[in-house]
Amino acid sequence: MKKRLLSIALPVVACLGLIMTSCGGDDDGNGIPALPTPEYESSSAKYEMAAGSPYRSIEFTSSGNYVIVSNNHNYYSAAPAAKVKKQTAVGTAMASGLLRTPERSVSRAYFNGIYYGTYTKTGDNQYNLQGFGTITVNTGGDNAYSLTVTTSSGSQTLAATKAVADKDSDRTNALCRTWNVDKVNLKLWINGSKKYDRTVAANKLNDLFEDWGDDGWEDNEIPRQVIFTKSGTYMVLYGLNDYSNNSLDISSWRWEDESKGIIRYSWDIGDFDDDDSGLITTSFSGKNMTIWEEYSEEEDGDNYREKITWYFSEAK
Repeated sequence: MKKRLLSIALPVVACLGLIMTSCGGDDDGNGIPALPTPEYESSSAKYEMAAGSPYRSIEFTSSGNYVIVSNNHNYYSAAPAAKVKKQTAVGTAMASGLLRTPERSVSRAYFNGIYYGTYTKTGDNQYNLQGFGTITVNTGGDNAYSLTVTTSSGSQTLAATKAVADKDSDRTNALCRTWNVDKVNLKLWINGSKKYDRTVAANKLNDLFEDWGDDGWEDNEIPRQVIFTKSGTYMVLYGLNDYSNNSLDISSWRWEDESKGIIRYSWDIGDFDDDDSGLITTSFSGKNMTIWEEYSEEEDGDNYREKITWYFSEAK
């Protein structure tokens, strides 16, 4: 089964090849929130490193997070066998969507070739990266940059270019920040009749699995925070505790129909045309965001439809 966006698995039959659809019936998706400008909006940028650099990219987000992808990171590593343990449809669908269960888990600030944490600005184009080191961005002409990266191993100056960040609109400005995962709702219809509708706090996600006889997820598989950036990065941080036992996965996104709040994402970075790609619908209210995705499947003459809705609040 291919991976999807946030990862939750739905109740139906073992290992269904669920089809994701996105419709506007439950959400008009037309509201644009009056969210404050993130603190580091003017610093947000993704720098794509030149050949020979130990890093593929270095990105500063508008909410004060950094994401550094090293050259030894494998975007396409296969999920460990231990992950293929959920046999109910609930487990399958929830593990295949927007907040899918992670494939990479590691210790604080370093996630199998991805460095992640918070940063502060200490001067003009100078940044202190928690748990990593410092970076100074030196500007040049014609999109030429050099980044002076200083860690405990020493200092080096690396050539880079700035990635295109042409996603600039009211809806994009609302989306592109760091979000905390607050709660999740799961609905199930069988042959058009609603059979299940329950909302739980994000840290009680396993209550939904228990309803369907599933063993649930480990603490470091439960989504806690997501980030969208204007350069097209989408990232999920998993784990109930701050960095003590966390996992992380990184993806890409683009607007499928911005006027309706519909996003296409892909876990196969930059490739939106294969089975690792899916659709979600976003809406906003105040400082909160809602994302939902829907799956349907025919099985033994019955039609199953499942809708997973995630609720977020802006991270402070």
